[in-house]
Amino acid sequence: MKNYVQEGDYIEITASADIDAGELVEYGSLHGVAVTDIANGENGIIHLEGVYTLPKLTAAAGDACTAGGPVYYDASGVSGTDASGTRLLVGHSLVAANQAATTVAV
Repeated sequence: MKNYVQEGDYIEITASADIDAGELVEYGSLHGVAVTDIANGENGIIHLEGVYTLPKLTAAAGDACTAGGPVYYDASGVSGTDASGTRLLVGHSLVAANQAATTVAV
């Protein structure tokens, strides 16, 4: 196919800040997980598909995640709710994670 560019499960980005491997990365309205450390101004790969363990907020009961439920992101981590209306939907929880859980598979 002459208009094929690449598979859609990963993209190359230019980092606007230092990014650690495994970190959830916001890239426009896309979200992915960094494959390796990416220095500010350097190019690197983020995966847009797959299940990853991400740091979860533990501050409130609403931060619990239900199996198959939506997961929202802000700079502090991921949560099962968006009570503030400012978090971005980044995926769904693979398993339940109660309020005290510090990570969740998304």
